[in-house]
Amino acid sequence: MGSGRRWLLLGAVAALLSFAAALWMLGRVGAQRRGRGGVEELRGSPREAGAVAGGVLPSGAIDPARSGGRASASEVVGEVFGRVVDLDGVAVEEGRLIVRCVGEPLSNGTAIALGPEGEFRGPGCRGEACVELVHMSLIPRTAWVLRAEEAALLVAKPLEVVEGVVVDPEGAPVLGARVWVRPPPGEQDPRALPPFTQGSAISDEEGKFRFSRVARPPCDPCAEARGRCSGSEEQEAMSFFGEIALVVRARGFRSAEVVLEVDEAKVWRVVMAAPVAAISGRLADAEGRAYARARIIARSRERSYEVHQALADETGAFVLEDLGDGAYEVRAIQDGVELARDDEVMGGATLSLAGPDAAGVTVNVRIMSETQRPVAGVSVDGGPFGGALTDAAGWVQATRVLPGPYSLQIAPPGRGPLRQPLMVTAGEAEMTLMVALPAAKARPLAAP
Repeated sequence: MGSGRRWLLLGAVAALLSFAAALWMLGRVGAQRRGRGGVEELRGSPREAGAVAGGVLPSGAIDPARSGGRASASEVVGEVFGRVVDLDGVAVEEGRLIVRCVGEPLSNGTAIALGPEGEFRGPGCRGEACVELVHMSLIPRTAWVLRAEEAALLVAKPLEVVEGVVVDPEGAPVLGARVWVRPPPGEQDPRALPPFTQGSAISDEEGKFRFSRVARPPCDPCAEARGRCSGSEEQEAMSFFGEIALVVRARGFRSAEVVLEVDEAKVWRVVMAAPVAAISGRLADAEGRAYARARIIARSRERSYEVHQALADETGAFVLEDLGDGAYEVRAIQDGVELARDDEVMGGATLSLAGPDAAGVTVNVRIMSETQRPVAGVSVDGGPFGGALTDAAGWVQATRVLPGPYSLQIAPPGRGPLRQPLMVTAGEAEMTLMVALPAAKARPLAAP
């Protein structure tokens, strides 16, 4: 055998040995990862994250859409994993975690969802990783700083809660009242923020509602680098409302607005009042014909936050209920086109609103592919279309459409939406719009 053939044979044997070794290593890594089905199967014992370590476990999928400012791929080493629990050891299922590498203060981090048992898994860092909890009513008990491949238990504590109750004039609880937080009247500080983590709440069967107060989480190295710890310029510049306005709406009552001091030591009490008489009426064109999709909107002229809506029925009749004192601006709208209005309407009034010709135009829209084939299941929204889906032949239809310009949003399955103008002209009984979808962009192949 010549020396050249011997070298080729030896090279082939070496390549086979290297390939077998790679397969063996992949099998070991896969077996290790398959074993991480729960906290009990993690390598080592989970330990509570303190100033140095903490983590939680799988099922929490990484959300690539929210990982914009992540550290470079060279900084990602291994994984962080474990569970998140509250002070009673109950799994935290809601919310998400934001993981940032220490030393990357400008990173937006990587978002990780929590699993049904509070478990999570995400990319680790070459050094330490800070973990932020995004939750409406919990914050970390201590700073969560993790190291890759170390199972850990993250313990969260509840935020302080301010409670209130909504009752009727006889003191009975009101179920299902919606409570909004608004700036107090005359608030002039543009930097002031609401003192709560949510902007609204709903009363329960006892009439109670709750707001969680904003609190600064424990300082970790990433927060310190971003200037978000106690004493930093950013924190010193923050201010919260000393008073807040609560706007309360409930079926069968007029809207209520009360201004209260932000004081966790007291329980807020909101007493609802009976509404004034409803505004009723009929909307029709000069021939007495009703409209196909008309909505009646009443906005209080004294309380900008108070808006009521009702659909006109097949005869054009409508009723606006749960009104308060004072005048209302009443508008009739169909597909974004104003049909009629009255600017000074008091509760108890009966209106007769007249609009333009209600006959309208029948509009047919057909969606075709770039190869001129009909596309089924395309969502068409905007104007007279309310999320209609094209049929097998690619058609959607709307009847009695009033003349005017409209903007449609067309969303083919699995692709981003596109805008399509639609001009409906008077004097036509029917019109057709043909829309050809642009060619889909080829997706780049994933790196091996």
